Amino acid sequence: MRVDPIYITWLNYLGGFEYFLFKAEKEYQVDIIESGVSKQNVLPDWPMSWGQTADTIDRKTYTKAKNKILVRSQHLTANQRDALKYIKVSPVVQIMYSRSDRRTVLVDTDSFRVYDEADDLYTMSFTITYTDDIPAQRL
Repeated sequence: MRVDPIYITWLNYLGGFEYFLFKAEKEYQVDIIESGVSKQNVLPDWPMSWGQTADTIDRKTYTKAKNKILVRSQHLTANQRDALKYIKVSPVVQIMYSRSDRRTVLVDTDSFRVYDEADDLYTMSFTITYTDDIPAQRL
């Protein structure tokens, strides 16, 4: 887990952009989308080399994966909580590194959680996934 802040911007329902700095701990993860395995026959001339008792090697031939981040907020007021819930329905959500450097991400709407803290404060968490695949080799 890392505590570095992440600045999120999203398109609101009025056509403008909203912004929020999420300061709580984040979890950086890798999401495996798909992977493939192939079998190689070690003894191609042996008549019984395929089957449950055969000598074959399983080999991973490719993996499709994306980076994702579990974003968390800290100590939100009720007004902030109500405003931030629209990230869930926005068609454009981006990580903002600077005014001119933004990276579009996808929000996992099923991961959205809001927790009630003490003294009318709330905590929110959700997962965002990068839109590009992690570069990987294929065999």
